[in-house]
Amino acid sequence: MATLTVAGVEEALSKFKSVGSSFTQELNLILPRLYAMGMWRDLLYETTISTTDQNFTLPEDAEAIVSALIDNDPAKAKSQFHDYRITGRNKDGTTLYGFGIVDDGFVPTVNELQDSKTYSIHVDPIKPQTTIPRTSNNFITITGLDNSATPETITYSPSFDTATSGISSSALFTKIIEIRNGDSSLPNPVKISAVNSADTSDKLELATVQEANKVNSYRRYRLGNDASDTIKKTIRVLVKRKFMPLINSYDVVRPSNLNAIKHALLGSVAEENADLERANYHWNVCKQLLEEELDAYRGEAKPVLRFDPSGSGTRVPNIM
Repeated sequence: MATLTVAGVEEALSKFKSVGSSFTQELNLILPRLYAMGMWRDLLYETTISTTDQNFTLPEDAEAIVSALIDNDPAKAKSQFHDYRITGRNKDGTTLYGFGIVDDGFVPTVNELQDSKTYSIHVDPIKPQTTIPRTSNNFITITGLDNSATPETITYSPSFDTATSGISSSALFTKIIEIRNGDSSLPNPVKISAVNSADTSDKLELATVQEANKVNSYRRYRLGNDASDTIKKTIRVLVKRKFMPLINSYDVVRPSNLNAIKHALLGSVAEENADLERANYHWNVCKQLLEEELDAYRGEAKPVLRFDPSGSGTRVPNIM
């Protein structure tokens, strides 16, 4: 489990950063590279997702599925367009049952709006927060299709001139194309939802936003269609954690290996100074430290390669 925040790492390693940049900016530069190097300690976690649709979306802080169970049955995640290359899809556009879980790429929202309904957009604080602080007027821009006979693209930008407990749009949407964040970051995230104009109890989560200058996207997977596709399915997944840019001093830093982060900072400084030999040295040491930490963390629970002189692993009985 990660044990350090941005403030804790800065207190220990602030002298190793580049001159003229903030420590949080330095961490946001080097940590994505550490995430891409491997599945280090604290970069895998388990979560449960329930769905009645033929697809599901990973949490915002998850990058990809490592292993999965659908209603306690093991399922293997297939690559994007896996079914297209082999047999295509069903006539109704659903995924053939035999393919299990298929990567469907990135989508702009957690849930899709239903074509036959119209929705208003609501922006609300996330508990325990009760208000959205005053911020830039262009903090959120939502682009989608309206409910006219010939759907047209419309844009909604809620106004945050004053602190508010929530805000909703007068325009109605039938589809969301993009949710874009402006040039201001919020101290706490806010939730964007779509509410059915004919039934206010019908509410869909669209996105959670906080970071500035970002176009929101979520990783979606399709489920193989079967006779019970309208029944709620529970998907238990082991996922690789996605790097989420650090904003506040109390944000958790993963991985929290100070020695590895120190060498990553030194490697970044060397690259800025065009010292590629020194940069490669520091990045290699960084990776080695993370591998050693992962090896120590596993203990005895790690794969062991064994050879059997008989070749097959068992003795072949004499049946003559």
